[in-house]
Amino acid sequence: MRTRIKFCGITTLAEAQLAAACGADAIGLILAPSPRRIALEEAASIAAALPPFVTPTLVLVDPSERLLAEAHAACPAALLQCAGDEDPAMLEPYAARVIKVLHVDDENDLRPLAAACNRYRRFHVLLDTKSGVARGGTGSPFAWERVTEIVRTRPTIVAGGLTPENVGAAIRTLRPYGVDVRSGIERNGRKDEALMRAFEAAVNDADRT
Repeated sequence: MRTRIKFCGITTLAEAQLAAACGADAIGLILAPSPRRIALEEAASIAAALPPFVTPTLVLVDPSERLLAEAHAACPAALLQCAGDEDPAMLEPYAARVIKVLHVDDENDLRPLAAACNRYRRFHVLLDTKSGVARGGTGSPFAWERVTEIVRTRPTIVAGGLTPENVGAAIRTLRPYGVDVRSGIERNGRKDEALMRAFEAAVNDADRT
């Protein structure tokens, strides 16, 4: 199976077009506090201009019911990536379009993660590195082999410190549904075409092995 690629932290239409040209299946538009945060109106404008088969993804952290509804109304074709402590009942109306971010804690046992997977069993899952209070974008990988059972039992997206140099190892270890990268395709805080193309090439190489 081909591993899907999401390039996150897209802030302009030019970056979105570059991401599509470099093989992205999805792009992440951050609406939560972040150096790459953009307004919902900007995200909707970028999403509307994407080429076919590139999926916009709105990244939120603990959104209110109102914001969740507004985001879905503004970009009905977008996925809703939620990285906070959202109540599953609030997400249920959008279940088919929700990606729930769960955090992997390398310093403790995985029982809380397993419980969270069960709590959010109706939604797609993205695993990211737990790092203090950060909800994502830590730039640090977790120990992939710790979550093999989770990835085997449900389609899973893997994030956390992925780069062109290590994404192949992550794929060969886990065979996830998809991979998500932000800082690993940036140079000096900006999206870098060479890194984006190298990331895609590394994913393709891993898929062939």
